[in-house]
Amino acid sequence: MANYSYVAKDRSGAELTGFLTGSSDDEIIQRLHQQGLAVLHVAEDRRGQAAAAWKAQAAAWNVRRASTRDLALFSRQLATVLESGIPLVKGLRGLSADSGRGPVAKAVADLATRVERGESISDAMAAHPAVFNSMYLSMIRAGERAGTLDKIVVELSNYLEKVDDIKGKVKSAMTYPVFILTFTVLATLFLILKIVPTFSDIYKELGQDLPALTRVVLHISDVVRANAVLVIGGMAALVVAVFAALRTRRGLRTWHALQLRMPIFGPIVTKSVMSRFARTFGILIGSGLPILESLDLVKGAADNLVVADAIDEVKAKVAAGQGVTESFRATGAFPEMLLQLMATGEEAGELDTMLNKSSDFYDRQVEATVHGLSSLIEPIMIVIVGGIIGFIVLSMFLPIFGMGDAMIKGSAAM
Repeated sequence: MANYSYVAKDRSGAELTGFLTGSSDDEIIQRLHQQGLAVLHVAEDRRGQAAAAWKAQAAAWNVRRASTRDLALFSRQLATVLESGIPLVKGLRGLSADSGRGPVAKAVADLATRVERGESISDAMAAHPAVFNSMYLSMIRAGERAGTLDKIVVELSNYLEKVDDIKGKVKSAMTYPVFILTFTVLATLFLILKIVPTFSDIYKELGQDLPALTRVVLHISDVVRANAVLVIGGMAALVVAVFAALRTRRGLRTWHALQLRMPIFGPIVTKSVMSRFARTFGILIGSGLPILESLDLVKGAADNLVVADAIDEVKAKVAAGQGVTESFRATGAFPEMLLQLMATGEEAGELDTMLNKSSDFYDRQVEATVHGLSSLIEPIMIVIVGGIIGFIVLSMFLPIFGMGDAMIKGSAAM
């Protein structure tokens, strides 16, 4: 996709200039003609490429992006407007009034203005990349070309609702363990820095021999307190280093690979990624987009660089003339069950249908796994937290127990 500058005249003879994003100048001319404009000049805006790239990067870092849930709600409302026959501008203004605040609400208000000015809805959406990604725009453009925009928007709303649902389930499965582990770390630091030193002072005054377990914990406490600045600085540096690494493609890819392989949660992440991939690929193919273009768009929807790199390999193989399923199997990144369903769909000419069925299957798998994990993880976390805190507390009270035993034995001897 590239930026193009254009000069055109409307029906009144007024000269208009502007910029559009497209794959070729022919596409830009066709879109301008669809708006009722007479095209005078179209040229690729090479001088603006660097600025456009910089703006895109700035948007990725600074612009608040729309949530999947908000975009799903807007898509459902837009589908209702299109199906009801309400004029698009009037419908968009109504949606803008009801959308409240946030990136989607601001974008919808601008959509109404741009469409009223004569732009197509896809061009209007293209001005808001933080809200409408390339996959969404391609679907809308496919609907405009085929005259089935209302059906495409319904499919998009169904797709986004399912994606949001599966993301919510995965997030709920991982939130509780993260919270418990954070609590455990903070509680351990509190005991090491505040409680253990108090016992240490008492035992020093008594001057008695301490059990090995108690000596180990006291030594850990002394080391942490003596190097508190170093420990805190090291932890802060580690956090900064991790976040900095995740800002690089290599670091992010490593993290995505770990997500797929980590124990307990790895299968959940893998199934959710496969579900998003299959559903997105299916809806793109079903909308009439070419396979190669669909592969380009589905990379971002997978939300995992390991899978995205595998899709790049698939695209190269398909472009060279290999079969779709054969190309996916050669990467080794996709499960056999998905590949078998794809092979069946490819042979029957119903690849999109089989992809949607496989996505439904993975959705059910994620739901079942999350449900089972939720009932299992709570006792596991209780054992972990109790074990760590209990270990520290027991080590501090062992000398007291020893003193009590000594006093009992002394009384018995008397």
